Amino acid sequence: MKLKLYLTISYVKYILLMLVVFLLIVWLAQIVRYLDLSQSYSMQFGKVAILSSYLLPNALSTILPIVVFIASCFFNYQLNQTNEINIFNLYLSKNSLKIIITITYSLILAFYIINTEIISVKAYNKYKFEEIELRNQFKINDSGNEIYIKNKLNLIYENKNPEDSVLENVITFLIDENVLIKAKEVQYIQSEKELLFTFVNGQRITSSKNEKSFTDFDKLEYRIVNSNLNTISFGKENYNFFELIKHENVFFQKSAHRKILDLLLLIFILYLSSKIITISSKSKNLIKNYSYNLFFILLSFTYMSLMTNLFVSELLSTELYYINNIFIVILTTIIFRKKYASL
Repeated sequence: MKLKLYLTISYVKYILLMLVVFLLIVWLAQIVRYLDLSQSYSMQFGKVAILSSYLLPNALSTILPIVVFIASCFFNYQLNQTNEINIFNLYLSKNSLKIIITITYSLILAFYIINTEIISVKAYNKYKFEEIELRNQFKINDSGNEIYIKNKLNLIYENKNPEDSVLENVITFLIDENVLIKAKEVQYIQSEKELLFTFVNGQRITSSKNEKSFTDFDKLEYRIVNSNLNTISFGKENYNFFELIKHENVFFQKSAHRKILDLLLLIFILYLSSKIITISSKSKNLIKNYSYNLFFILLSFTYMSLMTNLFVSELLSTELYYINNIFIVILTTIIFRKKYASL
């Protein structure tokens, strides 16, 4: 019993470790992608990090097959390097090993389905609502003593009163109007639809083709209207399988069929991984085995992606889509069985 538990925990540990590494890479990539959207008077790095985390369940479903395969290779390599695989052969029967693998993979499949159909859908819906809110914010760069709004305004100030957000001794260039404003003070009020600057005690200097003037003022208001007001548009990630298959949009219905093939692909990877973890060989042969398997897996992925593109483009019927993809999975399995007698 202890040997079974040790074997299961060790294998799951490799899967979780690989999963964390891949998800961290995806998460950091998403954070970097959205950093430009968080440029504001206060840097909203935390909000961007939370927003990006809502994409992780969706990413998890995508990377899980390849993660299980890589984890299986690492686990098998460790077993062979420490000769533990020979010990398992002595003390564990084939039936015991099959039971451990079946239970582990059944739990992975159950987790995959729950994550794909419930967790990732809810997380992505939350992401869409908060992402559109972030997009609708003004893209303001406030660094040092300078405030910059692309193609709109460049404002340089000497001091800032933190109590009432009043900027002192300000020089402002209105880019789209070719206007220069000097003022002792400026106060700004930001809302979702506009940004209002109120200049106090200064001069307005205009030098354009239509106007050339120099004006003193006691108070001057300047509004920047928010042109980033986008509406939420839902994609296939916002729906589970049953919602997709019943959707009036044909593209969404095709995405439901893609989900079935993704599940089939995961089952195929799990089957292959169950064979990989029991391979007993020398280090050089192991690397060759892993590389051989990975090559044909990537080849299968590429072929299935091509079939999906043809299917979505309506160049392939639903029947042919399933026949082609199932055929490539069976063919790949046969190739593996021919390569290794133990499979």
